[in-house]
Amino acid sequence: MFDLIRRRTVAVASWTCRHRYRCDVSLSRWTRAWRYAAGRLSADEAQRLMLDCRCPAGWHPLLVLTVEDTLEQAREEIADHPDLPRLVADGCARVGDKWEPYCGELLEARCWAINVAKNYAADEGITFVLLNDELDSNK
Repeated sequence: MFDLIRRRTVAVASWTCRHRYRCDVSLSRWTRAWRYAAGRLSADEAQRLMLDCRCPAGWHPLLVLTVEDTLEQAREEIADHPDLPRLVADGCARVGDKWEPYCGELLEARCWAINVAKNYAADEGITFVLLNDELDSNK
């Protein structure tokens, strides 16, 4: 008798957990959809939305150009500047729209985005201090 009650309790608990998880997932998707429609997605929510749409769209990118990784690489070459994140993001947007891979490497795309950011900075009168110049002057 107690075994039957225990099995039934476990089954009900399992069903409850499964439906709670499904409701949480559905609610978070509806929340992201509402924020997308309202134009208020955070960067993390936008990335989650892209990941959710990959399989239905049949889109499986092997290389992804991200602002964070490109900014990290730019900081190895350029001294930190308050406008650097914005300009690198603009550079990544331009490269992402123009890039046509021909067995191209992600490193080349990042370098192109950094060069675009440097050109944008020059157009805006912003001077970046290149780290290689600092290293060469110290020798």
